[in-house]
Amino acid sequence: MTEIVTTKEDKRDITMKVLTASTGNRKDTWNTPNDIVEDIISFFGGTIDLDPCSNDRDNPNVPANTLYTEDDDGLSHPWIADSVFMNHPYSNSKQWIPYAAEQYECGNAKELILLIKLDISTKWWRSVANYPWCAVNKRLRFGDAKSAAPFQSAIIYLGTDVARFKQTFSKHGTIYSPF
Repeated sequence: MTEIVTTKEDKRDITMKVLTASTGNRKDTWNTPNDIVEDIISFFGGTIDLDPCSNDRDNPNVPANTLYTEDDDGLSHPWIADSVFMNHPYSNSKQWIPYAAEQYECGNAKELILLIKLDISTKWWRSVANYPWCAVNKRLRFGDAKSAAPFQSAIIYLGTDVARFKQTFSKHGTIYSPF
């Protein structure tokens, strides 16, 4: 997301475009790479029940039975579903990632796959630190971006079938299991 910052300097307005620290891009929503989408669909047996961060209701990047777009605000809904995939706006990880963990821990969502920025130094990481995850071994190219992301990604699994998670996602990188 680009912020426009206007300041008064020498009695004239100066407008600056400020790039987000998390992505370095002028927008904050990026479509999930197709190979990851295919593996998520396969992992969930061909059907994703909910995408709380969908790019578009009519032409979604990730096909799901229920889609929440930016206008729907996925953070304002309980995620009552068997299978959930989330690739959230990265400028707001501090809300999206703990909320996803909460939806699993309270029993609303049976299984979740999260595609997130790999950053174990943050407070929000603690909400998923006790779940298995894959450190993706390359910089992902999201949507129609001209180049790969400037950060490493992680695929987090909140669910009980860790063996299936490892089998499906180990081709993308190293799997870490906190237990």
